[in-house]
This record gives sequence, C-alpha cells and structure tokens, in this order.
Amino acid sequence: MHGMRDADPRHLVLKPWAPPFLMGFLAAAFQVYLLREFGAEFYGNELIFGLFLGSWLLWGGLGSLVKPPLKTRAGETRLAGLYGWAIVLFFAGLVVLRFSHKLMGILPAELTGLVPALGFALLLSLFLSFPLGHSFALNAGSHAGGVPSVYILESAGAAAAGLVVNFALVPRFSNWQGAAIVGAAAAVMVLVTMKPGRWKVLLGAAIVLAAGLAGFDFPAQKAAWSPLRLVEAGDTPYGKLQVIRNEEQVTFFDSGLAVFSHPDEGAAEESVHFALLQRDAPRDILLVGGGASGGAAEALKYPGARVDCVELDPAVIRLAKKHLTGPDRSALEDPRVRIFYRDGRSFIARTAGRYDAILLSLPEPATAQVNRYYTREFFFQVRQKLRPEGVFSFVVPSAENYISDDLGQFLSSLAATLRAVFPNVTAVPGANCVFLASDAPLSIDPVRLSASIAKLGLKLRFVSPGMLPARLDPGRVEYLARKISAPGARINRDLVPVSYYFHSVLWAGQFRGIESSVLRAAGRIGPAWLLDMPLGVFALVLLLLAIFRRRSPARFLVPVAVMGFTSIAVELAVFIAFQARFGFVYGRIPLLLALFMAGLAIGSLAARIRRRSGGFDLPAIQGAFVLLLLLTSKVLSGAGGEAASIAVLFGFGVLGGYLFVAANRRLVPEVPHPGLGYGVDLLASFAGVILASGLIIPLFGIPALLLRLALLNALCFVYLLVSPRPL
Repeated sequence: MHGMRDADPRHLVLKPWAPPFLMGFLAAAFQVYLLREFGAEFYGNELIFGLFLGSWLLWGGLGSLVKPPLKTRAGETRLAGLYGWAIVLFFAGLVVLRFSHKLMGILPAELTGLVPALGFALLLSLFLSFPLGHSFALNAGSHAGGVPSVYILESAGAAAAGLVVNFALVPRFSNWQGAAIVGAAAAVMVLVTMKPGRWKVLLGAAIVLAAGLAGFDFPAQKAAWSPLRLVEAGDTPYGKLQVIRNEEQVTFFDSGLAVFSHPDEGAAEESVHFALLQRDAPRDILLVGGGASGGAAEALKYPGARVDCVELDPAVIRLAKKHLTGPDRSALEDPRVRIFYRDGRSFIARTAGRYDAILLSLPEPATAQVNRYYTREFFFQVRQKLRPEGVFSFVVPSAENYISDDLGQFLSSLAATLRAVFPNVTAVPGANCVFLASDAPLSIDPVRLSASIAKLGLKLRFVSPGMLPARLDPGRVEYLARKISAPGARINRDLVPVSYYFHSVLWAGQFRGIESSVLRAAGRIGPAWLLDMPLGVFALVLLLLAIFRRRSPARFLVPVAVMGFTSIAVELAVFIAFQARFGFVYGRIPLLLALFMAGLAIGSLAARIRRRSGGFDLPAIQGAFVLLLLLTSKVLSGAGGEAASIAVLFGFGVLGGYLFVAANRRLVPEVPHPGLGYGVDLLASFAGVILASGLIIPLFGIPALLLRLALLNALCFVYLLVSPRPL
C-alpha cells in the first residue's frame, strides 16, 4: 500500500481536508459557469455542451495521468500555486469567451459551427482542466489517506459546489459576479487553510481580479456586442437574456440566440391566426411562450378571447414590459390575459382547463430540452387539453420555394409525430412552416380564411386576404405536403429525440464544415455498427486479456473505465428523461447532480472503511451495475415518480464511488501512480459524453443506450469473474 499511504500528515500544515475538497469544488463550479457562458456564445445545444464537457474530461484525464514527483514534501505549496493559477486562468477564460466572436472576426450574434466551438473548448480546458486533473495526482501523493480519501473529499467538494452555485449564486448574481465570488472565496480558502508560500501574491491578485470581473460585467457585454447596441442584460437560472436596440426595433436574445424582435407583426400574425381562423369563435387560448413577442396581442383581436400565457422565465416578461411599446406591451397587462411562470409542458400536464386553441411559440427543437415540446408524448398531452374541435399549432423554420433533403427529413419527422396523435394535420408553406393539428377538419383554403377574417373584422397585414393567395398557392401547398410525407419518417419521442438530431444535421449544414458530413454519416449507420460492433470488439479485447494478460493491471483499470463511461452516460439519460416527464425544473437538476456526487462520496467512504474487502467485491459491484441499469430502463420508461429517478442516480454514485476505491486499492500496489485510475475514469467519461450526447441518445434513444450499457457491464462482470483475484 506504499503508493496509497506514503505521506506524513505533518506535511499538511493546517487543514488536511481542504486541498482535495477545494479541487472538487473548483472543478464543479468552473464547469457550471464556463458551460453557461460557452452556451451563450456557441449556440448552446447538447452537441456544443458535449464538446465542452468532453474536452474538460479529456484534459482532466490527461492531467491526472501525469505522474507527480516522488518527493511530495512541497506538495501543498505546489497545490496552492496550481489553484491560484487555475483561478486566474478561469477569469481569463471567461473574458476570452465573452469576446470570442470578436477574436474570430465575426458579428456578436453570428452563429458558429462545431469546429470553432471545439477549438475554444479544447483551449480553455487545456489551461483549466489539465492542471486540476493533475492536482488529483498531487493531492493523492501528499494526503495521508491517499487515493480513497482524496476521491471522497473531491466528490464532497463537487457536491457542495453544485448546491452552492446553483441554489445560492446563480439565482442572485450574474455569471461573472458568481464566478468572481467563487474565485475570491477559493483564493481566501487557500490562503487560510493551506501553505501558499511564494504564491501569496498570485492569490492576492486573484482576489483583485475577482473584484474587477464583478464590476465590469455589463461594460464588457456592451463592448462585446458592439457595433450593436446592448441596452440591458441579465443572467437568470434559465439563461442569459440580452436586449439589443436598433432605432425603434428591439431584439431579445436568450443565451446568444435571437428569440424575437419587436415590432415583428408578420411573425406574430402567422403564429396565431392560421390556427385561430380554423374556428368561428375561439375563446380560451393557451400560449406556451410567445406572449411577449406579440402573440397575446394578436389573440386578443378575437371577440371574447381569454388568453393564458405560460412563460418559464419571469425576466422575459419583466424586460418585455420595459422595452416593448404599443399593443404588444398593453396585452401583457390586459385583464383578459393571465401569465403563468411555469414550465409549459408541466403546466399542460397539470392544468384542469380545456382550450379552444393551444399555440406553441417556442424555438425549434434545436436542443434536447426544447425537443420535449415536439414529441409524441407531449402532443398526446396537448390533445387531452383541447376541446373536441380545438386546434394545436406551432411554427418552425422552413424555406419558401425549395426544401432540401435535410430540411425535408426534419419537417417529415415533426409531421409524422403529429399524425401519430392527431387525425387531421396540415402545414402552411413559407419561410416558416406553420403546422396545424386537430381532431376536427382543418382548412388552409385562402378563400375560406379570407372570409373568416372579414367576418371577424380583423385588421391584419400579413395573414390578410391580399397576401394569402400567394402564400397558399395550391402548388406550394402540394409541394410542402409531398416533402413532409416521406415514407419511413421517424417519430420523435421523449426517450428517442430524433427531431433534435435532424435539426442538428440541418444546423451543421450551414457551415460547410466536416461536422455536417460526420452527422449525416452517423445517421446512415445502423445500431448494429454503431452500438453492437463496439461491444463485440470490447468482448474480444477482454477475452485476449483474460487469456494472455491474466495478471495485468488492466483487470483493475477495465472496471474503472466501464464505470466512468456508464456513469456519465446514465447521468445524461436521467437528465433528459427527468425533464421530459416532470418538466425542466431547474432546482431539481442541480439537486440530481449534487446527489450523484454525494453518492460517490458515500460509496467511496464505504469502500475505504471496509479496508480488507474480499476478492469478490469488484465482481459483486459490477453485477450490481447490471441490475441497476435494468432497473433504470424501467424507471425512465415510466415506472416510479421523481423519487425513483433521484434514487437511481444516487445509486449509480454509490456504486461508482465504491468501485473506484476498491479498484484503486488493488491497482496502486501494482502501478504506483496515484492519478492513473482517476485519469482512466475521466477519459472513459469523455468517450461517454461524446457518444451518448452527440450520437446514441438522439439517433437510437435512451432505451437502446441503457440496454448496451447493461451488456457492456455484463461483459466486464464476466471478465472480473475469470480474472485472478487478490486475497
């Protein structure tokens, strides 16, 4: 056990728990704030988040693989300097992200592809995650408890960061202000609890930089948005809201993406009137999003209309009331309009009301979070809340005259999903495609719609008798209907979010880079090649190890790698399924993360306490992974409530923590490198993030992912059973 417990506790001058705890706290807190800023700059879908998180895990794993010096008497001073530089570089990374578009020579609101995002992700992670990953090896080399104690404290620090940052800082402070608080508090903690030596000046500079970061948040945003005029900005738990003014027009951005502009009568009219004109007297209308962008004002044009608006972020309505003018602003304060600050899907599932029309005015399914509003399960919920002749409608980007294969694939998926729920579905052609669905007949005949407009006395500029014949030309309507009726179109479901994948292909095609070709090629590969063949290769590798390298250290590294890959993939699956079933309750997602990290700490603590574990503990834990994966498949498919999802994630944390410590207890005597197991864990997690978020979940779904994970862990279980076990 030399590599595990070779340090003198006197080397840790004041608080032996502080360095590893602080390592976990900094890593988790840095990830939260960098991901929020990264998403705002680089079109924050799951592909982008996967690139950043994958880059973070990659460099963290490589940093942990760098073997620390054998002599660790100065380890604490070295760690103090490492943490000081990490804090300073964290602040620098936030500034680089803020001005990333200017560094690339493009406009602030201009979209970028995966290649620039990957470049920034790799660069930032190199300077931040690599040293933090190496700090695990340094901590394990200088801490009296070795790898187990450091892993326990690191997990506890990460759990604390999840709770503090998401519950105490994010709701009350901007991203830069919260990051400044985290960095300054960490610098003070290093000064008080560690032996900083010559690094006191660096830590003092970090505190000064934190004050500057907090004070220059809005001026830096204004400079980053120039030559556009930023008039107001705010970070909320739901994203980064920014308001840009150009003469009389204001545009609202949410996490770097334009949500709506005011005035924009054309967008507001098409999102409301094609649906409401289907019936003579729609009275009870539900708007999921879109109330602030003019939808409420347009709906109030109908005699006797009552409008319920559901908006997730209260700040959107607050800013709209401040910056909008005319009818759009007045509608938000009209007594006929009720505003509910809730998750839209959760509201529909729980409301007892029934509506004549439900209008979805959200962005297209560009992320797994938004995709849950375009699934068969959600459409079924909507149908239950409509009256017998009620109409459901949503708008997605399209093309007026030519629909490419990628766009047709995306639109066909949405159309097929609607037809799986509603007997009547039609689509309005144009630069934006308006989908309509109902149990009763629908009509987009321009003569009939024009007659309804005249009968109701509506004053419209874009959905008007003069404009409708051109937009609803029979040839254009027939062309769109043919393009969205492709045979074999895949249905979008909560646990198989294919429309999100199709939109990712459509989005990537804008940049003429390698990302578009890669995504298209992945879509053409069946599950046998992308899922089953790698399992076959893995089984062959294990067979060769079992025959020719029976006593190789791989018998302890393989379960660590499988655990890292499995845990991160299950985390992603649980988050997506949880938000789809129970609403994207932002207070619960941090709780899920914190509970997983707490499970890691508890599991690793249990393994550390059981010092003389038997030779069958690794196979037993590996077998428990298989059983828990099978249970998870049942839970995420609908069995159990919120508590079941939380318990599943906590269970994976406990098993993962126990397996990590148990495997490292056997590994370190054979390979005296305290960071090796941790590095393998992170590198396997890197592979899990990239494959699960970018390909497996959107293409094949969560059930297929969990089944292959169960098979992966079953193969590892068999390998451990036939491998030599130490006494």
